[in-house]
Amino acid sequence: MKKLTTIAFTVAAILNANLASVMASGNPYEAYSPYQTHTPVDTGFEDTSIFYVIALVAFAAGLSILAISKNLKGSQATLED
Repeated sequence: MKKLTTIAFTVAAILNANLASVMASGNPYEAYSPYQTHTPVDTGFEDTSIFYVIALVAFAAGLSILAISKNLKGSQATLED
């Protein structure tokens, strides 16, 4: 158990030490960064709910296609026996 906690603390320390060097979108711990902060492009989908409606319809259609194909495969397997 002692070895496990030592390994866990070592991994946490390494990840924390390398955090500043891998944050390409700007390091929040330092004042200067050569990279600009990321600002997402306004697509208009965030304001309307049509994106979520289309995603829900596509998800439901995909699930129904999977259910139908599984049902047809099961009925085909019973016909072959």
